[in-house]
Amino acid sequence: MRWPEEDHDEVNRAYVYFVAGRKLTIEGGTMQGQIDMGEHRIRNINPNPQNEDELVPKQWIEENFLNRYNPASTMERDLNMDGRHVSYLKEPEQSHHAVTKEYADTKLSLLGGDMQGEIGMGGNRISYLGEPQHDNDAHRLRSANDYYLRRDRATWMRNDLSVGGLRVRGMANPQTDQDGVNLRTLQASAASVTSAADMVVGDAITNHANILNREIRKILAWVDNIILLYFQIQHLNTRLSISER
Repeated sequence: MRWPEEDHDEVNRAYVYFVAGRKLTIEGGTMQGQIDMGEHRIRNINPNPQNEDELVPKQWIEENFLNRYNPASTMERDLNMDGRHVSYLKEPEQSHHAVTKEYADTKLSLLGGDMQGEIGMGGNRISYLGEPQHDNDAHRLRSANDYYLRRDRATWMRNDLSVGGLRVRGMANPQTDQDGVNLRTLQASAASVTSAADMVVGDAITNHANILNREIRKILAWVDNIILLYFQIQHLNTRLSISER
């Protein structure tokens, strides 16, 4: 039998023995060169590979590895980076996205730090501030009310107030007995007291003069009565002398 030349030519045993060392048998073997698959697939791979050098099916990869192009592909356990970095992260768009150090450095740490710009509170509050320790520390409203006097409302002192020899200016006129007074009010009050005292003294003098006048009139009336009685006695004596004659 001739040596086969075409794919449909029959072969003899001699040809089989000749190519046995150059082709894989259906029982398997070891390749001695590369295989160009020509865009064809390898099917029916063992679904449960055991060794690292085995081929693995697509389904096994999707079940055990992350798909770089599928955003729904998620980790099922923690990833230990073992001291390595994750680089070239995209800017975060949602709260659960990872961020770069550059992005994190633009945020204020919960441990504190220095702001590089202003904060617009948008009408919101900052609550639970600590007691201020330095001149540039923010105050709570309660701390301000405890330690400072409000300019726009009545405030009660909790201790004596020493002005250190200085003046308190612009005081309004007092309205109640507990209100402080300014010099103008004090002078007006003193003038009023002096005028009232003068009036009292004048009234006292007038009253005493009136009482004295009444007493003098009583004395004069008494003297008139005595004089009248004297003349009556003299007249009676004269009549008695004439009778005796």
